[in-house]
Amino acid sequence: MNDYLHYNKNRWNQVSSKQGNAYTILISHEEFVQAKNNSLQVALTVGKSVPLDWFEKAKGTKLLGLACGGGQQGPIFAAHGYETTIMDFSKEQLAKDILVADREGLNIRTVEADMTKRFPFEDESFDIIFCPVSNAYVENLTTMWQESYRVLKKGGLLMVGYMNPWVYSYDSDDVWDYPDKILELKYPLPFNSRKLEEAGKITINPEFGYEFSHTLEDQIGGQLKAGFVMIDFYESKDERNRLSRFGSDYLANLSIKL
Repeated sequence: MNDYLHYNKNRWNQVSSKQGNAYTILISHEEFVQAKNNSLQVALTVGKSVPLDWFEKAKGTKLLGLACGGGQQGPIFAAHGYETTIMDFSKEQLAKDILVADREGLNIRTVEADMTKRFPFEDESFDIIFCPVSNAYVENLTTMWQESYRVLKKGGLLMVGYMNPWVYSYDSDDVWDYPDKILELKYPLPFNSRKLEEAGKITINPEFGYEFSHTLEDQIGGQLKAGFVMIDFYESKDERNRLSRFGSDYLANLSIKL
């Protein structure tokens, strides 16, 4: 399928409307109050919170949550004094940010847009871009990195989480649904579900959509080519994933626009 983005957008809208995974269940009032009354705790990846000193490096509080709708972390940022804008291509996910904002008396701006195209913001509009694992649903990352650089102010911070590419070498059904099955290397990297589907090697599950592993050259090198300087990095594990017994399945980094 060439229009994989439209497919993925519809997938997220459908999953969100059914609360089909953990990222589509909005934060409860009780959870919100607890998060508001404690130090900022948000996540770019599964298994580890973002270090607070990453946020302490920021020169301002204008924050863009990139592809992270769902009524979860956006409200937490707003509760901690960040001027929060959430951009997502799923209107259902954005609707949940609006719902929590109205419920808790918060001011959150939501923007329905595609991060593979020019972002609908002026140059140097934000102090922070916060992007949890989401670019696995995008085939080409170049525009995402270039636009992130453009809309950040000088000294602005890019916080991004992404999948460690090696996990895509194994069949995800075998990893998650058949815990007793011996795992074998199956897919060469970078994993590209659109091309594999065209070659008749896989069938896309509508519950998950199209995914792409990306090389570290595209993930990290792409940020550097866009002009960013990386200043911190960490790994994390989803202990539910049996691959995590052999290595980290998530990566996150902090970059700055000098």
